[in-house]
Parts: sequence; C-alpha cells; structure tokens
Amino acid sequence: MTKMPPSVLLLPPPPSPITSASFSAAYRPSITAAVLALKDLEVSTQLFIVIPTPSLRGDLYVPRSQIYNEVESLIGSLYSLLCLVCANIGAEVDTDTPGAVDARVILLDYDRQEDSLAHGSTLNPFAAGPIVDFVTFSTTRRAWSFIFSVDGEQGEEFLARYSNLANSISPPLRGHLKVLPGGAGMIQPTITSPRLPPTTVRHNIVAVGGTFDHIHAGHKLLLTATALLLQPTSQESPSHRRLIVGVTGDELLKNKKYAEYLKSWKQRQDDVVDFLLSVMLFTRSDSHQAIEITAYDEDKPNGRAIHTKLISSLITIECVEIQDPFGPTITDASITALVVSGETRSGGQAVNDKRVDKGWNPLEVFEVDVLDASEPGDVPTNTADFASKISSTAIRKRKAEKARTSSL
Repeated sequence: MTKMPPSVLLLPPPPSPITSASFSAAYRPSITAAVLALKDLEVSTQLFIVIPTPSLRGDLYVPRSQIYNEVESLIGSLYSLLCLVCANIGAEVDTDTPGAVDARVILLDYDRQEDSLAHGSTLNPFAAGPIVDFVTFSTTRRAWSFIFSVDGEQGEEFLARYSNLANSISPPLRGHLKVLPGGAGMIQPTITSPRLPPTTVRHNIVAVGGTFDHIHAGHKLLLTATALLLQPTSQESPSHRRLIVGVTGDELLKNKKYAEYLKSWKQRQDDVVDFLLSVMLFTRSDSHQAIEITAYDEDKPNGRAIHTKLISSLITIECVEIQDPFGPTITDASITALVVSGETRSGGQAVNDKRVDKGWNPLEVFEVDVLDASEPGDVPTNTADFASKISSTAIRKRKAEKARTSSL
C-alpha cells in the first residue's frame, strides 16, 4: 500500500509527576486532534511523536540501566494513551489499512535555556535514538507531510526553536503546519523520577525476541526499550554496539490462529528493521549511504540472519531466525542484557538457567510494562477495541473476516 511521507507531532515536555490523569490531561487533546487529522486519509502514514525530556538532561551517558525504568514508563504511557485514543475514535493502527496511524516515539535531550543555534549545524556523529539531542533531530528529519504543533507558550516556543534550527541548513524544513489544542497542567516544576541505584554496567550487546507479526504498539515499546538500553558511544572512546532481535521462524508458527494471514519471516524482519531505523537512525546521508545490509543464509547457529549496520553510529541490528525458545541468548556468550515483556518473564529466567549451566554470565533482564487500557476518572474505555490494537492475532482475525465478507 502507498504511504504518505511521515508526519510529526511536537509535544511540550511531560507533566511532573507523571500519573495517568496528568498524562491524559496534558496530551490527550493534542494526540486526538493529530489522529483525527490523519485517520480519514486514503493511505496510512507514520506519525512521529516527539517529546522533549528535561529530566534526562545531562544523563544520556550514564549507564542506561539507571534511566531505563523512567524512560520505558514514559514511552509506555504514550503508546497506551495513543491506543486509547485510537480505540475511542475508531482509528486504525494496522499499517496495511487506509488511514492507519503508525506511531513512533522519539525523546529529545532538550534544554529550554540553551541557545541551540549557537551550536551551529554540528551533528553528533554517533547519535542514535530513541533519545537524541535536539540539534541532531532538528537538522536531520525535515520532510514531513504534517508538522503538528501544540497551542500555548511551550508549544509555540518549541516549534519556533525547531523551525529556526531546521531552516538553518539546506534544504529547509518542509511540511504543512497545523496547530493543535493543548492540554492542561503542562507548566509544572520538573520532579526527578526515582532512579535505579548507580551502576557501572554498560550494555553494548542487548537482545530481544518475538514473533513481531503485524507490528503493533506492544512490539514498538519492546523494540524501543531494547534500543534504549544500548549504551551511547562517544568520539573519545568509540565502541561498536549490537542490537540482536530473535524473530520466530515460520515453521514454529504454523499452528497460530489465522496462520494464513501471518507475515513471512522476511516480511517480519523487514518490519522490525524499518521500525528500529525510524527511531534510531539520524543522519543527513541518503539511506543507501547510511546503512549496510548483509544477509546470512547459512553458517549461523540459529538459522538465517540479516544484519543492518548503522554506519555512522556504530550499531548493527542483527535479526536472527529463531527455531527454539532461546535463540542467540544461549549461543552468543557476549550478550549482556535481555528485554522481555510481562508475558515472557519466565523465558528470561529459563535463558539464564541455560547460560549458567554453560558456565556463562547470566543476562541482566529488563521488563517492559503491559500497555494499560485504564482511563483516569470515570471516562469509559472501549477495552475490546483497545486490546485489538495490541494483538497480532486480533489483526489477523480482522483480515480473515474482511476477506470472508468481501468474498460473499
């Protein structure tokens, strides 16, 4: 299906402290308006939701495990709210459907007091999302279908600074500007969220696994959290990093419900890489110059693999076909961290049991939150429709029902 160029929603900094009520009050009006503007289009489109995060200022190079809970919770809250909005107004999120809104979240290292233009157009050569500095973000992605800004002092200030910086290089910023209604309670003092105890452990090789069929918000949170754990590198001590994604092989999925609507391993791998590149890759180079792809059809312990190297940031995304519950976590001793969902928590323990049996170090296991369908106050929730936004089985079921109806 034809897709529009992506759109961007520039949100003000998050409320502090973050609660379901404050988060909904701050962001629901803007997210709802952006989705309404896109949902009736004849094609699907990506929507980048961009949030400045002052609470992370100066913390990008601390061990990522220290900020993981804070950042994962913020991203999870955004995806939960987005799914609630889409469920309540009937917007699609499956990218094969006209008008679908394919959202991706990016966080900005942003300081309201800093003069970004004073930094010129200098990019961080190793920059990689999902958290990226304001200068790098502003001077890379500049071709948008829509630029959604939020009404109010902070929204106007953010848009002005972004536009000035983006237009300071060539080609200038492109996109249709649309100002959306803002929410309540946005101007509050920043309160630092509780952090994990300080640690010196930095993760340069992290892993995650799943089926990743018809990528939905739960998958996006899982993949974004994995990218978050990769420790940033610097010009003083550059180091190569690996993000390993175990993608379940086709043979293991034959008994899945509505298996005839499952995407192939190659298609699912392509979707994983497309998503990760969209939140991790920030460069002015053309895509064929910015990445290097290598396919392996044999001589890999877990079957075929496709490696996508982000050349400037020294990161390789390694998608591996997994044929058992463990995949590369028990064939690659160099992995140090694993990201799991609540449903696969026991799998993380099983992996570590296997590694200990082999005499290897156990992995540090990080968990992502379950996306939450609860509404603040007495607002009714279309729980069934919410669940359908975060279920590959439900997406396949809808496709089967649509095919059956169209054949009548």
